[in-house]
Order: sequence, then C-alpha cells, then structure tokens
Amino acid sequence: MSKRRDVDTFEFTPPDIDRVTAYLRHLTEAGQGWINLLPGLDVEEEQRTTVPSGPFALFTNRQPPVTMCTLMPARPAKRAIDGVTIGLLHPTGAKAAARLVQAGVPLPSGWLVRQDHARRGLVVRAQHGTPETEIIGWAQKAGTALCRKQMTGEWQAVVYLP
Repeated sequence: MSKRRDVDTFEFTPPDIDRVTAYLRHLTEAGQGWINLLPGLDVEEEQRTTVPSGPFALFTNRQPPVTMCTLMPARPAKRAIDGVTIGLLHPTGAKAAARLVQAGVPLPSGWLVRQDHARRGLVVRAQHGTPETEIIGWAQKAGTALCRKQMTGEWQAVVYLP
C-alpha cells in the first residue's frame, strides 16, 4: 500500500523566496520530500510550444522547451555529509554545466556535477551546509539560462511533503 503525499503548489516572484526557503529547510531537517521549480512562461509563448504527437512522439529526443529544477535534500543517513541535490531537466542537450559557465552561472565552489546527460539532465550536489537561499537562487539562475522560452519572471513551486 502506498503512502499518500501532501503537495503544496504556489507561485512566487524572486527575490521573494521566503516560502520556498522555509520549505527547503523543513525538507532538509526531515530528510524527505522534494521541491520542483518551474518557470512562468509568457502566455503567447506557451501557446506556440509544440510537442510532437502521434506514434513518432516516442522516438523523438526533443525535450520540453522549459527547464524544471528539482531540489532534494540528503537522506537522514547522509545528512551530516551531503548537501541538497539539484536536478535540472532542460532542453539544451549534453554539456549543460559548460553552457552554464559560459552564461555566467558556474557551480559554486564545493558543488559537484553528478550527471550531465542530454536526456536525463544535469544533476549537481550542493556542498553540505550551503544556505537554502543560495541553492534556490542558483537553481533559478541555471533554470533561466537553460530555458528556451520567454519567461515571465514568476516561478511555480510544487512541494512534495514527507
């Protein structure tokens, strides 16, 4: 039998990230749950987004044109040594970490690239003890740099509570 998760979905506009910060702190203390951050898109731009349909949609390697950032705290057994894991599902292909450096959004000192794959995205681990505001700020900057659609500046947070 699966356990039902509570989910809180809300919109925010940086730099007003207090609610997201509080949730990330709570999830880090619990060692469970995660947060998805999705950029707001211009309505006209969103309507122009084309997604392949039909039987050939399964064989395309095209990713959605927006970036989704996932923030996941370390599990309780690793909480004392591991930092938050940040996953970026993005449409720009392999070597996203190098593109972020070129865009002026390098990894902060002490952070590690765990994966940089064309289809599975970029996964990095923040250094243990990195403030939540720095993690969220970097994720938003990276998500913005890797997004291929016109963004509004607003974001949506989807928080999956323990």
